[in-house]
Amino acid sequence: MKTGDKLKVGLIFEGTYPYVTGGVSSWGHELIKSLKDIEFCIIHLGDVPKEKIPRYVFPENVTDYFEFFLFADYKIKKKKLPKEMLRELRKIIVYPFDEKFIAEKLIEILKKYHDYDFLSLLNSEIFWDEIVYFYEKFLSDSNFTDFYWFLRSLLIPFLNSLSIDLPKCDVYHTITTGYAGINAVINGIRNNVPVILTEHGIYHRERRREIIKAHWIREEYKSVWIKLFYIFSSLTYKYSSKITTLFEKNQLFEKELCSDTSKFMIIPNGINIEKFSKINYRKEKEPFVVGLVGRVVEIKDIKTAIKAISVVKNKIKNLKFLIIGPTDEEPEYYQQCKEMVEIFGLEDIVDFTGPVNMLDYYPKLNLLLLSSISEGLPLVILEAFASGIPVVATDVGACYELINGTNSEDDIKGKAGIVVKPKDYFGLADAIYELYSNDNFRLEASNIAKKRVQKKYNLKDVVEKYRQLYFSVVK
Repeated sequence: MKTGDKLKVGLIFEGTYPYVTGGVSSWGHELIKSLKDIEFCIIHLGDVPKEKIPRYVFPENVTDYFEFFLFADYKIKKKKLPKEMLRELRKIIVYPFDEKFIAEKLIEILKKYHDYDFLSLLNSEIFWDEIVYFYEKFLSDSNFTDFYWFLRSLLIPFLNSLSIDLPKCDVYHTITTGYAGINAVINGIRNNVPVILTEHGIYHRERRREIIKAHWIREEYKSVWIKLFYIFSSLTYKYSSKITTLFEKNQLFEKELCSDTSKFMIIPNGINIEKFSKINYRKEKEPFVVGLVGRVVEIKDIKTAIKAISVVKNKIKNLKFLIIGPTDEEPEYYQQCKEMVEIFGLEDIVDFTGPVNMLDYYPKLNLLLLSSISEGLPLVILEAFASGIPVVATDVGACYELINGTNSEDDIKGKAGIVVKPKDYFGLADAIYELYSNDNFRLEASNIAKKRVQKKYNLKDVVEKYRQLYFSVVK
């Protein structure tokens, strides 16, 4: 970066911003808008080439946009990988496939051979020899043809991520490990610039959970796929100058694959407190209005929330449940949720509102419900807190420390709601009823919620931490 030039940050998203609302996308959009003195190049990794409609209008300080697709058929105009590189690669892929060892050696290889066509690996003799060796040693009971095509499909998005050149930036900031992390690392190496990693969730653990549950993946291939994602994370951790995450619990998982804890930072999510400061908490209980704010998708576990409402409706006579958010991302799941509402006879209680202006809806809520099976640090909880709304949430991501607080001196003591185990709809129902029936607890939780978000999760403080981080790694 030349003196007088604006800092240019390449912000790398995998499958989210600017096409998916909420969560990571909301965080990224607010960060960009708030850092007006920094230029951003938005980089999006999609799955396959297809027309998509952006859900966000880029702020003026977004000066470049770049997109590539993990499963596209790219023709890379670079030299083919030399045999000596393939031999070096073969030496490090050895049983028991230690992630940290492979990541460390792979970075050394990438630094030597970063400007080649990595996709040419698929047509090399050594690749064929390695497939045959691996098959005969570990998977000889399975069908070789199936194994060959599985491995090719496994490697194509990885090799595309290594082969694609990004626009030159002063720093690359990736919002996951995975393919985005791999792409950040190789372009950091090519352009000799630092990489920052921010983890909202722990990518390799999320992929592990998905792979284990997937019925379409043969059991003998699952461990191979899981191992690859762990290597991706190890490699991104190894090369990154700084690793930020939203809350302390995430660092426990990061330490499994990264021993250099001097890189670690906690920068939580933050919100514009002033935006919600004029909202008055709804104290009257007729009706008692519970809201769930989020996309109607499986990971938000809307079905468990509906089950909880079906249980507690017998105790709260005048109950309303608003499911607030987009319904078009997983149409089949949305339809299943609607059918569940009908089966339980909840048509007069449950309303799917679709996307709305939350400044109009937070004043209508007595309680926010979050039933997710996976989260980072949910912005909807921070928004609810700023509006003085107590929260019932599952114990995922940062929900426990948001609601119950921490032992740190910069926190407010007390509970801003109730936390229960994921999938426990009886527990959710009991928690909803406790906050309905105990007026003193509910009003005290409302007061604690407002104080906690004002003290710890102000967007201005969060943005300043990122500004300082960007300039510190570039210097």
